[in-house]
Amino acid sequence: MKQKTVIGLDVGSSNICALVGKITQKAEVEIIGSARVPCRGLRNGVVVNIEETTRAIGQAMDEAEGIANTSIKTVYVGIEGGHIESFNHQGAIMIARSDKEIAEEDILRVIDSARAIRLSPEREIIHTLPQGFVVDGQRGVMDPVGMEGSHLGVHVHIVTGVSTTINNLVKCINRNGLEVEDIVLSVLAAAETVVTPEEKDLGCVLIDFGGQTVDLAVFIEGALKATRALPIGSDIITKDIAHCLHVPLSEAARIKREFGCAQMKMIPDNVEVNILGMDGKTRQTILTSRLCEIVEPRVEEIFSFIREEMTKISRENLIPAGGILTGGGALLRGVKEFSEDILDLPMRLGIPQNVEGLSEVISSPDYATAIGLIKYAQKEEFPIYERRFVRRKGRSTLRKIKEWFEEIF
Repeated sequence: MKQKTVIGLDVGSSNICALVGKITQKAEVEIIGSARVPCRGLRNGVVVNIEETTRAIGQAMDEAEGIANTSIKTVYVGIEGGHIESFNHQGAIMIARSDKEIAEEDILRVIDSARAIRLSPEREIIHTLPQGFVVDGQRGVMDPVGMEGSHLGVHVHIVTGVSTTINNLVKCINRNGLEVEDIVLSVLAAAETVVTPEEKDLGCVLIDFGGQTVDLAVFIEGALKATRALPIGSDIITKDIAHCLHVPLSEAARIKREFGCAQMKMIPDNVEVNILGMDGKTRQTILTSRLCEIVEPRVEEIFSFIREEMTKISRENLIPAGGILTGGGALLRGVKEFSEDILDLPMRLGIPQNVEGLSEVISSPDYATAIGLIKYAQKEEFPIYERRFVRRKGRSTLRKIKEWFEEIF
């Protein structure tokens, strides 16, 4: 692999995060530039103001490229929001050749058959992710190329989004003179850097605790089995603090970040905290116990919501590896311990792994998606059925599939 520089653009609930990553010849990732810009043109990860979102993307790109001292014209983009829907599907074909040996083109054909579904006119497929193949009734086959069989089936996880919503985001990026190399589901990108292969094999759930959404991804036997986007996030905790204490949202965010705690029993000392009033000048004093009285019920509500959703998509005995908690909401003190109590699962904090560079970035779950986008790009070639944008030329689809199987399996 030649050394290259890649930008991961995480379009979150209310912020644009741009990371510049250098992929070395040893296939290592180093973060050399970063920027996070607030954006009022987004709501739940969806563009609601083209001009504001375009401005914020441009600013984030300029700042990140300035730190990295480079200029890049293509980006990998993370996408999220309530418009995302996913489901499991399957396809099957017959192997008509006399030798019955399954070839690479058969893999493409069977996955195409799984993609042949009727979607509503406003939706399009973002990802088609193979979960496993079936050869003459034998399940659990991960790479059937070279095997003999008369009947080839595949189970896939399909992720879809609303076309106009996706196109509005792409338009904001294009207006900054940039091209989208690929669009990746944000929680899938985060999994690239915070979930280990062993956890995926054993069975786990990734919880990306964002500002306005909580995204779930359930992995079983190494494959993505389910994804969900829940319309609730850590911003609602900030709003509760602002409402109850009569402070601006910016001050509420600071209070939550510096003194917030998810559980009353985890407060080491009930100390006084000075805060600013709505006018930005008047000062008042509160106790940390008062702050926790506001935070704890909302955290309980959020994770009760997550627990209810998990019971719909997975049985507890299928995720023995437990949960991985990442995203900006994971930075709240005590949230990991509280999530263990409510979900009745062992949990760990999802810190980006196997990445070097800016310490404040690589040590924080808040940057997991943006780093994961660069990790996604690190793999260089993904099968055509996993990509919404196909720009590379000069290499056959069959070659891409073969390399994908060699790398993954």
